Amino acid sequence: SPGSISTLTESTEPAFRVWFEGEPPPPEERYWRGPVLHEFDGYTWSQERWRAYSPVKFEPEGQPYRYRITLEPHSQPWLFTLDLMTSEPHRGSRLTYDHQLLSFRPVTQQISYEATSHTRVRATTSLSLLGRRIDTMLPENRNPRSLALAQRMRSEAGSDAQFIQNVLQYFREGGFQYTLTPPRLNLNSVDDFLFNTRKGFCGHYASAFVTLMRAAGVPARVVTGYMGGEWNPVGEYFIIRQSDAHAWAEV
Repeated sequence: SPGSISTLTESTEPAFRVWFEGEPPPPEERYWRGPVLHEFDGYTWSQERWRAYSPVKFEPEGQPYRYRITLEPHSQPWLFTLDLMTSEPHRGSRLTYDHQLLSFRPVTQQISYEATSHTRVRATTSLSLLGRRIDTMLPENRNPRSLALAQRMRSEAGSDAQFIQNVLQYFREGGFQYTLTPPRLNLNSVDDFLFNTRKGFCGHYASAFVTLMRAAGVPARVVTGYMGGEWNPVGEYFIIRQSDAHAWAEV
């Protein structure tokens, strides 16, 4: 619920450490995938708990990245991997339909696991009808101005791809500001953000972007996790801290 947060504190506590075999991916590709959020009530995003659709299959492109992660305990089942993991899940874990790696038990002590990922992939199957329905759902009578904006922008675009680029341009040129101390938002949080405050952090932008996509009939979801990592030259690993927590949009 990004609209409920007025101050986002940056914790330096470690989330996990990563050792790569060979060269690591460039900084702009270091997205560490965690919980995927499908459900939105106009204010709060949450995971889809009761339904699942057939996963979209991917074909890896480019080089693979092999690595080992040591994860600090966080009392949840989430395991983080470089987006997108292409190896089989290790013992004691499973890969979900939306490409989350989950432990069968909450992580209550430090654990290590290995994985292989490709930061570039190509879809080889289409999103199922159920998947399209779930990832275009929006609550009724909420954020009406945002829905009208999305529908107008989509009617002016020649394709979904062009619509996506136009929305990105809207954020770049619309007078928006990134801040860790945003104003609180009302229950129509996306309307309030897009048309009133225009100030927020990654969660605000991901929420608004996905809402605009869905309002135009383009399936989208919010992905949370971490981005980046700080190189430790002594231990030759990357440390990802809680302050690297991130949210992004996936169309």
